[in-house]
Amino acid sequence: MIKTTIFASVFCSLLLLGRGEPPAHYKNWDLRHGKFFEDNEWVFLKIGKPLWNFADANVVARLTRDLDIIQGKGYNCLEINCYWNYFETDGDGVPDKSLEPLKGFIDSIYDRGMIPCLSVETYGVGGGQIPKGFWTRHPDAVAINNLGMPVTDTEYGTNNPVPSIFSQEYREAARRFIKSIALGVDTKKILYFETTVEPQYMGTQNLCYSIHARHEYEQWLIERGISGPEWPDSFPIPDSFRTNAVWNQFRAEFLARWVNEDAAAFREVAGSNAYVAVDYLETGGADMFNRNGDSRVFLRNLHSANIIQINWHWLASANKPNQIAYDNVYAVRSEKNRDWVVSEHMTLNGTDYSPMSIPNLLTNTIQQSTRFGWEFVSVGNLSSSAFTLYNDDWSPKPVIAIVDNNWDSWMNQVRAQEGR
Repeated sequence: MIKTTIFASVFCSLLLLGRGEPPAHYKNWDLRHGKFFEDNEWVFLKIGKPLWNFADANVVARLTRDLDIIQGKGYNCLEINCYWNYFETDGDGVPDKSLEPLKGFIDSIYDRGMIPCLSVETYGVGGGQIPKGFWTRHPDAVAINNLGMPVTDTEYGTNNPVPSIFSQEYREAARRFIKSIALGVDTKKILYFETTVEPQYMGTQNLCYSIHARHEYEQWLIERGISGPEWPDSFPIPDSFRTNAVWNQFRAEFLARWVNEDAAAFREVAGSNAYVAVDYLETGGADMFNRNGDSRVFLRNLHSANIIQINWHWLASANKPNQIAYDNVYAVRSEKNRDWVVSEHMTLNGTDYSPMSIPNLLTNTIQQSTRFGWEFVSVGNLSSSAFTLYNDDWSPKPVIAIVDNNWDSWMNQVRAQEGR
């Protein structure tokens, strides 16, 4: 019944969109000049990202009860992250579980005068999982590395199967999920939608060399009318192909295409003027051609984004900014004349940074980019979870205490940098 209702809603929604574009938001929300405005007043966002199962009504009810506490800590924005595997098991992209808890939570955030945002995890690297049923339906959609082996997430240690972004079946199922989630909530209450967290290939493995990758690569060469190395006859893939500039240009462009088309899935429901945020993962290291193909080519082709969220904005091992990440974003923003909001993905989380590094880290975000806001992950009360920023009683752990206990001082620095 749920699946039938959602498909009917999709059809009706698309008909309505065809009759005239609705406004993206009920409120006067606007992004311009790298900042967020509400009723033409600049508002700096303290964004909390709770990583919970929003398909579980009991979990959502508990978090809803704590919204007053969260708002009392100065959070004026909450981004809800929807893991695909929490909402369905058979992998067709249509939720098996009710979306009412998710919708109700967004309504509760909005009714308190806070700002909801919505993101998805539809990839298999970094924590997200593909529903197990998808692999039963499409076993050949798995990414293949340069040795000809199916890929699991060995980089983050989850060992979840990694889909090939070149697989049409994977992309269609993921976008069906994106549209189903968007149709289940009131999208005009959402400030921005974020495509899958940290889009990349992988840094520690070479991918993807599946039959789907070959098809898309050969089509791309024809469409572009350019010559490139021929697809190797057998595995292992030789380094001459793996490191070839044309092949990696293709990989970078296709990575951007994947993100752009996911953004389009959100906008198909929420309207073409809906705001979209995209993570840009950059280490500045030799692994980057593995991850992005070519970082600037990826950014140049990322035409769907309103907000660029830099990931690994701070090099924890060296305790200094990841300057190349900011330089790449600003170079492409200037080159393409894009009015991107530039911010950071996971400005702070519970595990990546020591309390001693926080003052320099936050000061760097202010000096480099941030007029938009900071994102804190994971906002929840769980003493036993290192990644979570608050204890069971909602007292701040050391990392977030530096933020919460000095908020007015930090905002004075933001305003001073802005010249206000």
